[in-house]
Amino acid sequence: MTTIFMSNSSEGAAMKRCVMLFLSVLMLPPSYAETPTQWDGDYASTKTSYLMYSGSLSEKEPPRTGSQKLSLMIEGPLAKELFDSLGANQKQACGASTGVRIRQRGDVTCAFDREIKSAPYTCFVGLDLKTGKSMPGESC
Repeated sequence: MTTIFMSNSSEGAAMKRCVMLFLSVLMLPPSYAETPTQWDGDYASTKTSYLMYSGSLSEKEPPRTGSQKLSLMIEGPLAKELFDSLGANQKQACGASTGVRIRQRGDVTCAFDREIKSAPYTCFVGLDLKTGKSMPGESC
């Protein structure tokens, strides 16, 4: 498991607890990752991988106190639901090709790759843990 380095301030401790809770929910086994057929107002688990880093995604470095970033990669039913919610395909998007469709809104990017039968839908979103703001979760 990745260690998250934060300062000892109460704000840093609160952020660490929040991130750890979020990540522990994401680490649940994928056997529970099915989307409910009826909305029940409860949280559902999903298959998600993460990367903690500093710097930029294209030139990532080990996470450093005060400059940590988090990239989340979401797969499975949630990725399909997000993909379906993002609107039209982007024809000029980085990575788009005959078999790959890309959709993006804000800092959420999703792809459908028909060649990957086991997990055709993948989405990315990032978080800057210093500011708490979203950011792109992938680089081209």
